[in-house]
Amino acid sequence: MLTVDFDRLGLGAGALVLDLGCGSGRHACAAVERGARVVALDADPGCLGGVAAVAAAMAEAARIG
Repeated sequence: MLTVDFDRLGLGAGALVLDLGCGSGRHACAAVERGARVVALDADPGCLGGVAAVAAAMAEAARIG
C-alpha cells in the first residue's frame, strides 16, 4: 500500500526523487514506474539489497526501463 499520492505531488517522468529511509522500497519503485529518477537510501543495508532485488525484478518484467 502506498502512503504517498504521487498524482497530488505532480510526480512524473524526469522528476528526481530522494526516498530517505526507503525501507522495502515500495515508494521508490512506484516513483520509478512513473518515470522518475530515484535515489533510495536506508540505514539498514539489508533494506537496500531488497530494493535492488525488487528493481531488478521490475526491470526483468519490463515494468521499468
